[in-house]
Amino acid sequence: MPQLGNSTATRIRPYRCRLGLTTFPIAYFQESSAVAGNASSDVIKVGDVVQFDVNVATAAHRVIRASTMANVPNLVSTAIIGIAANTPASTVTASSPGPVGGVAVYLATPGVEFLFPTKLAGSAHVSSLAGGGRRTALAYDSTDNIFYADPANSTAGDATIVITEVIDVGTTNGLVVGRFISTNTARFVSAAF
Repeated sequence: MPQLGNSTATRIRPYRCRLGLTTFPIAYFQESSAVAGNASSDVIKVGDVVQFDVNVATAAHRVIRASTMANVPNLVSTAIIGIAANTPASTVTASSPGPVGGVAVYLATPGVEFLFPTKLAGSAHVSSLAGGGRRTALAYDSTDNIFYADPANSTAGDATIVITEVIDVGTTNGLVVGRFISTNTARFVSAAF
């Protein structure tokens, strides 16, 4: 079976627009000062899932890289905005956020589908993943420093996507096309845009 190799260069990226959209909607945000002094893996990079900083009341309009609960790879955020379209030239310090508009984000709107890497064996990466409202969790691999679709888990509280297409059926670490959805416990804020 064919195999794709996930690495630190593997990224989520926009794939196609639906619902009459002609371009991928992008919005610009300020990077939160909460990333200052953290590990380099916390710095926002192209293809990272980003969210509003809900941990600091005064920074709720600023963005950070989405995170997981301790010892759990799946994202549990209720404030996801979308996928980072750039790596900001960060000037963030513990007391000063990045420049206004420094982080470009592809919005997680219903009309946009993204290409997601997976971490599935070829035999599990089959066409039965597609369509039918197949929901899957978003997860983070701290070894490769990548976000990916995790079809093996679909816990209600996890950040969720719907798989709409499977690329290269049977390929280990194959790609899937999906769109962000909101659930009662994991709501995506981009619907407000």
